[in-house]
Amino acid sequence: MGTMSADGEERRLDEKGRITIPRRIRDRLNLEPGERVRIDVQDGTVIVRPRVSRSAFTESMRGCLTEDSKADDAPSIDPTDLKADWTSDLPDA
Repeated sequence: MGTMSADGEERRLDEKGRITIPRRIRDRLNLEPGERVRIDVQDGTVIVRPRVSRSAFTESMRGCLTEDSKADDAPSIDPTDLKADWTSDLPDA
């Protein structure tokens, strides 16, 4: 397959433009087969990130923001407006 270089593992694009993410990298990112990832380009570099579900993100942030930790100048947001903003890209149920 690929060869190791000083910067990582080299891979070849197949005829459809696909590459295989090496197992050691999938393991480091806890990526499972079929899992969705986010792909971006930053300064000429392809960035692959695990996609974090809204529910996982919300759960991981639970308890981080409280009345005591909220900045004094933070705007007040109606929870219904916040939910609408966060879910505007989801298909209607």
